Amino acid sequence: MSKRSIANFSRLFICISFLLCKIRSYEFSIEDEENQELIHNPNPLLESDSLNYAELVSSAHGRHLLLVSLLEKVQSPYWVPRCSGYLQLFLPLTLATPDQPPLVTTGQMLKNITNHNGTSLDRSQVINMLNDIENFQIWPETRFSRFDKYHMAVMHRLSTLFVKQSSFDNMYSIMVVFKEFLPDEMFVDSLYQVIQKRTDVGFIIPTVVSVQPEDFFPGALIDKGVEESSRSSGRTGRKKRQADPSWSRGRPVEIDWHQEEYRTMPEWEPEGRLWYFNEDPLVNANHFHWHQVLSSEAEFGSRLHSHHLDRRGEMFYFMHRQLLCRMNNERLSVGLNLTEPFGPNRWSQPVYPGYDPKLGRASVQRFAPRPAGATLLPLWQREMRKDLASVREAIREGVLVLGRTQTRMEYRNGRDMGISALGNVVESYVPSYVNSRYGDLHNLGHTCIGNLHMGQGEGVMNSPKVGMRDPLFGQWHKFTDDLFQEYKRKLGFYQDSDLDFPGVSVTNLTLQSVTPEAPNSLTTYLDHRAQVQLNSLDFTSVGSSSVLVKYSRLNHVPFTYTFTVTSSLPPTRGMVRIFLIPANVHLSSDDVDVTQLAIEMDRFQVSLTRGLNSISRRSADSSFVSKRRDTLYELQTKLMWGLVTEDQFNWAGCGWPKEMTLPRGSESGKLFRVFLVLSSLLESDAAHSADWRELEQTSWSWCGVRKDKGGMPDSRPMGFPLDRPPPDGTWRSLMYSEDGSHRTNLAYTNVNITFLPEPWAAGSG
Repeated sequence: MSKRSIANFSRLFICISFLLCKIRSYEFSIEDEENQELIHNPNPLLESDSLNYAELVSSAHGRHLLLVSLLEKVQSPYWVPRCSGYLQLFLPLTLATPDQPPLVTTGQMLKNITNHNGTSLDRSQVINMLNDIENFQIWPETRFSRFDKYHMAVMHRLSTLFVKQSSFDNMYSIMVVFKEFLPDEMFVDSLYQVIQKRTDVGFIIPTVVSVQPEDFFPGALIDKGVEESSRSSGRTGRKKRQADPSWSRGRPVEIDWHQEEYRTMPEWEPEGRLWYFNEDPLVNANHFHWHQVLSSEAEFGSRLHSHHLDRRGEMFYFMHRQLLCRMNNERLSVGLNLTEPFGPNRWSQPVYPGYDPKLGRASVQRFAPRPAGATLLPLWQREMRKDLASVREAIREGVLVLGRTQTRMEYRNGRDMGISALGNVVESYVPSYVNSRYGDLHNLGHTCIGNLHMGQGEGVMNSPKVGMRDPLFGQWHKFTDDLFQEYKRKLGFYQDSDLDFPGVSVTNLTLQSVTPEAPNSLTTYLDHRAQVQLNSLDFTSVGSSSVLVKYSRLNHVPFTYTFTVTSSLPPTRGMVRIFLIPANVHLSSDDVDVTQLAIEMDRFQVSLTRGLNSISRRSADSSFVSKRRDTLYELQTKLMWGLVTEDQFNWAGCGWPKEMTLPRGSESGKLFRVFLVLSSLLESDAAHSADWRELEQTSWSWCGVRKDKGGMPDSRPMGFPLDRPPPDGTWRSLMYSEDGSHRTNLAYTNVNITFLPEPWAAGSG
């Protein structure tokens, strides 16, 4: 190790204790601000150590609690105790299964299901409603996939049936009856759809990691959690929850994720170095959550349809572009080459390396391994080439034909008029809208790769929940992003009229950690104390409500951006965009350019007065990161006691994991550039009239804004000005006008990111 590296480590080791304390202080300060806005229900749902069904359905919080509690122990019958034992559902005898146990005094009896005439339906009639929706091709053991057209068609019909019920009582009883006939994944997905589309419930959902941990943690790890919980309890039978603090806390089970039994790739395989990113539960859950919010399929034309999200297709392109940027930065951090596309020249070749997700408990695999050397079937290759050709032809012609509408793909008045329609086409979003002339390219690729094992079950690429685990995910999305790049290149370079903000000058750009580091010195570390509470599995038989799993994940020391803006203009507003770009990366070909490396870290509005403006912004306030992420248990508890703010109740918590704000960097320090662009607002921007207090409670840059909520406040292309390859292939060219003068509304600074693999061990040494 060099003297410089030793000095850096010594400096970091000395302040490690302060680092940890400061991080917690910083986090508590954010929580305190949130707690000041808590809206306490004047009548908490839980007042007398029991929950009453009639009282629950009389309020939005109660209805929401009933819905999210169906996510708990989803593999168990509907009548098992949920919500820490406070909920135990029973159907009327005309709807119940023959093995439903007798009603208990603290249980909740659901209502009969009635038709439009008010006539009560019996169990066989309700089951026939399901038979009308699905023709016996889907069974409880079927592996549900959001990339499967038939599965999604059934999902659409299910969610439409649920949402259109005139009463919550009717809908809830139908869902409980249907539950035992549907695959767990399909039932969970349909429940998420109901939460997004019913107007009589909230919008918040728990992190999916706490709902279906078997899709995020290795099966052997979960088995170990159950075993450890059983061993530590020393007895069976259910405990009285009021007398046992461990009921809510869970029994801690510490897991060294990267042990041999959990390793998904051989130690000698270079791609395995990215396990901390590709297999991180929060990263994968974020991808699933995004698709839940932006790829849902309610009735077309409804304000709740994902199409009603402003520029939804562009969000698809941009979010996956940013995933690719982050993957490339992580690859550089661990010494790997940049992502290569899984394009047509590779479709007929054997695929390496293989991938075994090791998901599933005991002998039951959740997802099939993809063997090394597998090849796409010729039929699949032909279909993918046909779809690719049709999309490329549309890009060449500059026109997309969508139903009876022609969309001209062009740049006009500061707006990209074609990218959102192109995003919908590439994803094949809403097949009835984006007709068959453009095929099913993105989803077809996921499905084909997910079936490369040519056997029973499906690979992880068939599920948005875990698709990112497979190394081919990044390669497939490098290919699809290259397709978007073909369109973006046709638009040419941005001109001075796009980039200038006359009268405005940005100076003194600095980043400062909350720890006593030198300015522009940032720190990431492997957080071995990360944890997630698993209470969706059946742990009650071993005397615990949950298991608290501790594992290792990437984290960072929070930091703050500060900069100065000097304005000679009357009071005005602008949009700040901050990018993180790796330094000293040689791009030797047209295969990768800076647009596939530049991570957009934040985007926010500023109000400027004439003269000097000092601006400060915390990294945790980024419009890209998730503002709140509750486990299922935490959300149930808050709903019971009325401890959910109105903003939280009406927002899903979508957003990039804040823990993963920064790329890993290196142990000796890795150099990056922070590139800041201050743009004027376009005349027609929604930012002029947007409710910024509400927007700042969400991750609008990552998860979008509904049109009925004002739409995206920023009309410029997402990723601007690095959505297109810049002149000479370098972002620095954007800092100069056509006459060679310096553009004062753009600024950059160098930052160093140092990675600590063992922060606690270092601090205690």
